[in-house]
Parts: sequence; structure tokens; C-alpha cells
Amino acid sequence: MKRSMSPRLTLLIIAAMFLLPLMLAWLMYSGSLQFEPGEGNNLGELVEPPVPIDWHEVRLLENGQRENSSLPDASDILSEHWVVLFPISGECGNSCRSTASSLRQIHLAAGRHRSRMRVALLLGESSPEETESLLRAVYEHFTLIRAPSGGLWNSLAEITPELSGPSSAGNGTYLIDPLGNIMMRYTADADPNHIKQDLKRLFTWSKLDEQR
Repeated sequence: MKRSMSPRLTLLIIAAMFLLPLMLAWLMYSGSLQFEPGEGNNLGELVEPPVPIDWHEVRLLENGQRENSSLPDASDILSEHWVVLFPISGECGNSCRSTASSLRQIHLAAGRHRSRMRVALLLGESSPEETESLLRAVYEHFTLIRAPSGGLWNSLAEITPELSGPSSAGNGTYLIDPLGNIMMRYTADADPNHIKQDLKRLFTWSKLDEQR
């Protein structure tokens, strides 16, 4: 025959369930109990503090237009979106094309969240004209942009010391939040799935891009 729990024991269990969280909260508040969260589950390198950028300094690249053309402002396309930024300073060789293909797959894998993100490829002043056509052939939904020396390039240099200007390629990929802050960096040899997994987590928990 199944034995039932005594009323007194039941009352004690209920009281413990109510009081224990309060006790833990008080101990943490008073400093008696120290809790320091770990680095979390982010797979990229967290940028601390986040580095703000200004999308108004960036220009979109359209077919046939070069840096001396009157290019449209990129802020309307990139602001209030999660942006995966990949800088390409010179020619887009095998490694660059491989990364571009991986970024295409990341965008496709976003599924219903695809409209919340942009994959922006930042071309340097020395990038050959054919690089633009090559990248558009890889994926038509890339956002191709160009920025003058300084500005965005300097912001990237704050995070990546070896990137002193738009003269070095292969310095990795950056994740920018909808408020325009560079918040995470992935090295050139990072697993592209790491970006995909971090984005999936951000799409689930963050509401930054849903305020617009």
C-alpha cells in the first residue's frame, strides 16, 4: 500500500521551496555568497567593451559603381539588424571565397530569422573591381559595402591590432548588434558553425532588433 506524506513534511517542503530562493538572493546581495558567471556559451571571442560604429560612414556598392561614385548610404540597410561583417582588403582568393560560401550558408540557415540579419562584405580600397562580381556570383543577397580609411577600419583595428587599415585580409569575421556595436569576433580559421550557433542563440533571446 502506498504511504502518503505527512502534512507536516508537506508543509516543510513547501516552505523550503519558498524560502530557499529568498535566502540565496539575500546572501548574494549581502556579499556573503559570491557568484561570478563564466564566459558563457559564446563560441566567438567576446569584444569587451563593445566597439560602436557608425553605419552612416559606409556606402553600399552597386553593380558598376566604384569608390569615387556617389554611392547610397548603407545605414538604412544595416541599422537595426544583426550584421555579420567580413572585411576583404585585396583580392578574394581561395580562403576568401571559402569564407564567403560559408557565410552564404549561415544566412540561408537562419530560416525565418533571415530578415533579422545581414551579411556585409567590406571591401578595401585596393580590392580589384572583379572582386565585387565574384562575390555577387557566390550569393546575391550579400550586402557589399565600402568604407573610407579610418572610421570602420579604425574600429576593427581596436579589436584586431594586426588590422591597421584596409590593407590586410583574412582577419576574421565580426558580429555587430542591431545598435551598431561590434560585440564578437571570429578568427579567420574559426568554424563557421560557431557563428551560426551564436546567432541562433541571439535570435532566441535578444529583442534588440524587434524594437524598430
